[in-house]
Amino acid sequence: MTLESKNIKNQKLEELKNIFPEIFEDKSINYEKLKIILEDEVEESKSEHYSFEWSGKKECYKTIKTKSNATLKVDEDRAIEGGDNVFIEGDNLEVLKLLQNAYHKKIKMIYIDPPYNKDKDFVYSDTWGDTITNYLIQTDQLRDEGYTTSKTNSTGRRHTNWLNMIYPRLWLSRNLLKDDGVIFVSIDDDEVANLRKVMDEIYGEENFVTTFIWEKRTTRENRRVFSVNHDYVLCYAKYKDSFENIRNLLPLTAKVKERYKNPDDDRRVGTTDTAKKELIKIFDGNETLDTPKSIPLLKRLIQIATKNDDTVLDFFAGSGTTAHAVMEQNQEDNGNRKYILVQLPEATEQNSEAYKAGYKKISDITKERIKRVITKLDYKDGFKSYKLDNSNFQVFKELKKRPNDSFEDIMKMLKMSVFTENILTQDAKHIDIVYEVGLKNGLSLSAKSEEIRTEKYSFIKLYEEQRVFMFCFDKEIQIDIQESVLEDAKLICFDKALTDSTKLNLRENIDLETL
Repeated sequence: MTLESKNIKNQKLEELKNIFPEIFEDKSINYEKLKIILEDEVEESKSEHYSFEWSGKKECYKTIKTKSNATLKVDEDRAIEGGDNVFIEGDNLEVLKLLQNAYHKKIKMIYIDPPYNKDKDFVYSDTWGDTITNYLIQTDQLRDEGYTTSKTNSTGRRHTNWLNMIYPRLWLSRNLLKDDGVIFVSIDDDEVANLRKVMDEIYGEENFVTTFIWEKRTTRENRRVFSVNHDYVLCYAKYKDSFENIRNLLPLTAKVKERYKNPDDDRRVGTTDTAKKELIKIFDGNETLDTPKSIPLLKRLIQIATKNDDTVLDFFAGSGTTAHAVMEQNQEDNGNRKYILVQLPEATEQNSEAYKAGYKKISDITKERIKRVITKLDYKDGFKSYKLDNSNFQVFKELKKRPNDSFEDIMKMLKMSVFTENILTQDAKHIDIVYEVGLKNGLSLSAKSEEIRTEKYSFIKLYEEQRVFMFCFDKEIQIDIQESVLEDAKLICFDKALTDSTKLNLRENIDLETL
């Protein structure tokens, strides 16, 4: 059992070992053997060759490899019970790291609409040394009004900052896609060239599928030279051959054929203007966001890329259009698709209609839209809500104080304390501990939990499919607890709650892990 997020470096080494086991000697790579195996595919260093580089790219790899010292805490007040859908408020970089164990190769479709790098766009400021502290500082959670906007032009590193923001997130998100999965990314002219290069590098040029041109407006802009009325949607498959074998072909009915003539100027996938009007209608006439994405556009992508029980991820959720589109599509074809949405608690402008209506953060708008659409559609499922926060385990705070000590050594020290609670932070709640341990050990955020009480012991059961964790936070546990543990379940309890003999006897009869 682990309390840490996935070690990305070790994961990639294991993948390499599966392909080339013969190049590993004493846990190190023999590069000469690798050259011999690959022969002509390995080029010796040349003074001139094509490479896409920018200032900070090396730091991106440090950001990717740095483990998260955060967790996702249950936000019960924001949820609607039922279903396997998930909303997460927090920095998507940290969230993507936390999803690596439970959602590896589980996501069928990713759609994101990241910042387009305009003057007023917010660009996430990552620090690879201590990302959760950085996140909490930037969100200014004492005010509880979220991130404030920063202008990307002010530092003179506009494209560099954007690349340093987008690269780690795209890299980590690819890990979550199924082998036949696909990603769609909306972008405009400012960064489309850089985005194409980044995605060619992360996904491979051979896995580029297409670029969609989305006509986002039908009215003319008052620009001096040209009025730009379109955005792009870049599409990459994790493995193009796998995706093309399973992708859904839209039925070429007589009605569809007629659309190609388009005599009445039919906007088949909507525009920003229609999306904005729809959002205003959902929020009872209040204008919350300026540039929401079109529901028909998202539904069309969902129709192409998913089957009825797939999961769709959007980690730049904005107004929540992706969740809305998934729900509508499920109602149309009786599907059971799930959505996972992640949104930064970015502050709304104090003079905005959204702020005046009580929505201090964009994430507030996202959650409220999901709730209103569920009500409007009389939708069958609700969603679970989580917030990014510090880990419930004290070891991560101690690691900051003692950077030269190992995780294992600090855990041993904490367990030696006479006080069981010393391994936990002061504000740790049992339900948050349950979901943190579950998520970091492969149970999804949709896993169900329930309380079980016997005459002697209290449990929280966390379960999903065939996996069952039974948590007991009692301070004294004896051998008779095994009579209350379900068959094939893992018992998780405080190490200090067991004597050495009890621990030994329990391990002979049940699956036991201690905190």
